[in-house]
Amino acid sequence: MMKLKISNWVFKGVTTNPPLTKAVFDNLRDEWRPIINELMKLYPGMDHRQITWEAYKEACKRGAARYLALYEKSGYTNGFVSAQVDPRLFIEPFSMVKQGLELRSLQPNIMVKVPATQGGVLAIFLLTALGVPTNATLCYNLPQIMAVAEAVKRGKEIGETRGVDYSRWRSVITIMIGRFEDAKIFAEQAEERGIDLTEEMKRWAGLAVTKKAYRILAERNYPSKLLIASSRVSPVVNGRQEIWHLEKLAGGNIVITMNPNLIKAFMLHYIDRPIENKIDEPIPEDVMAKLLRIPYFAEGYGENTIKPEDFETLEPTQTTYAQFSKAMIELEDYIENLFREVKEKVS
Repeated sequence: MMKLKISNWVFKGVTTNPPLTKAVFDNLRDEWRPIINELMKLYPGMDHRQITWEAYKEACKRGAARYLALYEKSGYTNGFVSAQVDPRLFIEPFSMVKQGLELRSLQPNIMVKVPATQGGVLAIFLLTALGVPTNATLCYNLPQIMAVAEAVKRGKEIGETRGVDYSRWRSVITIMIGRFEDAKIFAEQAEERGIDLTEEMKRWAGLAVTKKAYRILAERNYPSKLLIASSRVSPVVNGRQEIWHLEKLAGGNIVITMNPNLIKAFMLHYIDRPIENKIDEPIPEDVMAKLLRIPYFAEGYGENTIKPEDFETLEPTQTTYAQFSKAMIELEDYIENLFREVKEKVS
C-alpha cells in the first residue's frame, strides 16, 4: 500500500459517531469480527453492552492512530479525531465526563465529542478544566453555541489557574447547519405566517446564525472555533446547483466536515468557478425581515433566547438523538448476536 506524505494530506482531521462506527463494523465485518471476539475473551465478565463500548473505543483508537503523524507534524493543531460519548447519556453530565476521559486516554489526538445539551455543556466545562479537547455536537443555534463558548472559556480559565497544559488542546463547536434549517417546526411556523420557506430562505437562515456566531466568537476572543456540519448540496439558483454552506462561508477561520457525497458535489459543481471570500457577506435585508417573523429562527438567532434546560427538547436534538441512539442499540444488537454464536459453539 502506498503511503501518502503528511504534507499531501487534504483532510486535517476526522470525526466519528455511532452511525459511522456501525457502518465500519458492517462494511468491514471480516476485519472486525475477530477483533470483537478477542475483546470477549479479554473481558469475559463483560456483557454485550460493555463489549460494544470497548469495540467502539477500539475503533476510535485505531482511527486516531492513523492521524497521529499529522497531529505531531502540525504542532498539535491538526490531526484530531473526534470520538463521541454514548448519545443516550445526553442528560447525564458525569457519565459523559467518565466516558470522555476513557476516550481521551486512547490516543493523544482524540477530541471528545459531547452533545450541546444542558448536561453536555456542564460536561464540556469539566472536561475543558481538565485539559481535554472537546467537540460540541447536537448544536443547532446561537444560544447553544454561546452556552458552549462560555463553558469552554470558564473551564479553560480554571484549568490554567491550576497549571493545566493547553498547548496541545483544542475546542470546536459544531453547528449542524442543515439539521437546523430542515426542522419541520421551521416550515410549519413559516406556513402559518404566510411565508414561503424556499430552499434559498432555509439556507440563508442557517448561514445567518453561523455568520453571527462566527463574528461573536472572533470579536470576543473565545478560545473555541466554529465547525460546520450537516451541510446541504443546495440551493439551485437560475438552473445552476449551488452549495451555499461552503461558498458563502468561504474565507472564514472555521472547520468544515465533508462527507464523500458533499466532496463529490463540490468538485463537480465548482470545477469551473473560483471560491471567493464571502464570510462577511451580509444576509439580504428582505430575507432577514421575513426570517425574524418566524419564532423558530428568531429564537435560534438570539444569544440568550433559548434556556439551557430546553436544549435537549429542540426538534433537531430529538431527531438526531433518536438516530444516534438507534445506531448504538444496533451496535449492541450486533455484538449480542456474536455473544450467542460464541455460546452456541461452546455448548
